[in-house]
Amino acid sequence: MAPEERLETLVRGTEEVVTRDELRVLLDRAAPRAYVGLEPSGLMHVGTAFVIGSKIADLVRAGFHTIVFLADWHAYINDKLGGNLENLRACGEYFKDAFRAVGVPDSVEYLFANEFVRHPEYWQDVIRVSKAATVRRIKRALTIMGRKEEDADLDASKLIYPAMQVADIHWMNLDLALGGIDQRHAHMLYRDLAPKLGWKQVVAMHTPLLPGLDGGGRMDLVAGKMSKSKPDASILLNDAPEDIDRKIGKAFCPAKETEGNPVLEIARLILLPRRGRFMVPRDPKFGGDVVYSSYADLVKAYASGELHPKDLKAGVASGLNQELAPVRTYFDAHRENLEAVQRIVRPR
Repeated sequence: MAPEERLETLVRGTEEVVTRDELRVLLDRAAPRAYVGLEPSGLMHVGTAFVIGSKIADLVRAGFHTIVFLADWHAYINDKLGGNLENLRACGEYFKDAFRAVGVPDSVEYLFANEFVRHPEYWQDVIRVSKAATVRRIKRALTIMGRKEEDADLDASKLIYPAMQVADIHWMNLDLALGGIDQRHAHMLYRDLAPKLGWKQVVAMHTPLLPGLDGGGRMDLVAGKMSKSKPDASILLNDAPEDIDRKIGKAFCPAKETEGNPVLEIARLILLPRRGRFMVPRDPKFGGDVVYSSYADLVKAYASGELHPKDLKAGVASGLNQELAPVRTYFDAHRENLEAVQRIVRPR
């Protein structure tokens, strides 16, 4: 793959790259190192699986040694799965299966935070970050956890989290940090502190956030992002076809409204990039099936009223179920980790 083709592969579908020039320089190196950090805290939703998963695959395709960092200790601090580390690690094993199921290459390296915390030198890095940053700046970064600044007033461990995330980047000797745009505060904290600490700089790459089906992302993109903590407002990777039909059927999707429309966003961020087209199944008496080859064409049709919300929803539900068919096949053959997580999140 030529350098410019590699660059375009990496930046496609991103919300932001800081900076593109630095990324171009990385492509001159042999096997630069990239990562994405994720809290293994329940059943994965399609935003993580397909938006982040596709970008992980792009990094591998462009020649990066790519790490999926399963941040079990970070999830422990963030009170996920009751702060039970054993459950968090079981969920991490399920996350590995989830990414394999959507086609993330086997060459990806998976690491748990538990492998780091046993080293005194890692905690020395965490302390160095904490000493180089103000409490105010650390609190500003709490949004990476889905938390508000004042949450640290109730639980001081929350202040450790951003410092750990900065230390993680240094500890793994990374060249690029990938995450949703909600991770921007942590990555920019690293970029600001790296010169003070004598650490090398990293490129920060951010993907868009898939909004929740309830339309909360219209008011606040980060707070309204799709979250597995709101099961009916999210599409989970292991949802049955009828669950997807039901959830999409009742999703926020006002006629002719294209901004903050979560159903359109699924088409934009998942279906069109993965399928190269978006097909709406439609009764012949209403004009028959229609195919859109670009998001601009889809938006134009929806904004004009040519495409009805019910038809848009039918196309998105159908497209998602087609994308998830091989995922279901994978998990039919690899049920152990999925069933372990289901027992944790849905105890009898």
